[in-house]
Amino acid sequence: MQYHKENSYFTSIIGFFYQHGIDCIIDRNKALELYLLAVNNENSLKQKCINSNLLNGNNDEFYDTLQYINVIIGKCLLSLFYYKDIILDDRVKYFESARKGDSIAQYNLGYCYQYGKGIAIDYNEAFKWYTKSANNGCAEGQNNLGNFYFYGRGITIDYKKAFELYFKSAKNGYNLGQYNLGYCYQYGKGVRKNYNKAFKWYSRSANNGCALAQNNLGNCYYYGRGVLVIKNDKKAFELYFKSAENGYSLGQCNLGYCYQYGKGIEKNYYEAFKWYSRSANNGCALAQNNLAYCYENGIGTEKDFNKAFELYSKSANNGCALAQNNLAYCYKYGIGTEKDFNKALELYANMPII
Repeated sequence: MQYHKENSYFTSIIGFFYQHGIDCIIDRNKALELYLLAVNNENSLKQKCINSNLLNGNNDEFYDTLQYINVIIGKCLLSLFYYKDIILDDRVKYFESARKGDSIAQYNLGYCYQYGKGIAIDYNEAFKWYTKSANNGCAEGQNNLGNFYFYGRGITIDYKKAFELYFKSAKNGYNLGQYNLGYCYQYGKGVRKNYNKAFKWYSRSANNGCALAQNNLGNCYYYGRGVLVIKNDKKAFELYFKSAENGYSLGQCNLGYCYQYGKGIEKNYYEAFKWYSRSANNGCALAQNNLAYCYENGIGTEKDFNKAFELYSKSANNGCALAQNNLAYCYKYGIGTEKDFNKALELYANMPII
């Protein structure tokens, strides 16, 4: 490639060789120079195509195709080159600051270890740095350390310890900590159930912009949970709407439900279909089931039994018991698929209690 008469067609690949020392000495500066050369050729190539009236069918077409490929590869490799440097630089900064006792840096370093950002996932290291961050008063670190105890990541599940850490995080004003504290009170995790306290902390978290809390606070109003909470569909709708707009898939699903059945808002099947679709695309199993129901019955869209079957299958595979029941029904009566009584019986028999 290097000695080809048109080596400018291969600058991106040659840069890759230099970056990783493939049959040459590693030279990151040379690699960067070649990546930039490949990317910067794009405008001149476009102008050449315009001037030649789209190549006029001559042999230059082959070489210009190579140039286009070179530009595309160059963009990809340049993006990765910059991305890895950013992650590496951030990790080095976090590590240096974390060792000096910076609680935010300790939290960020723990996050890198937990999610494999620029480094291999290591729950033990994540736990260590979250612990240091939490002990130094970082609300985010306290919340994430609470998650480790709550879900048993690298350690034994300890709801009481999780509750204590969520409480500290919530008191320090972190909206996810406030949400998790409300969740503990609602479901009695590490503390006695107390709907009123759950409502209180969901309210604080929701007011601080947490989409998860906005959804759960909406549930409090929808079901009238707590001595001090009166059932209020309109208020529930407003909170589901906020949660949905903030991108929470379950909030989007609940908003679709409100539109479908006229809860706190006039019925609107098209809006219901729209929000179920968004939620389903964001991975919500319940929304996938509800969207399938819309396709099966023509709610806000044309009937499409094949699409309904596909979505019931996806929802059931994602653990939705309602979808498993509906999928069995499809097999029993041949809706969107061939009749298969054995498959239907298997699904009914293995269906968890709803």
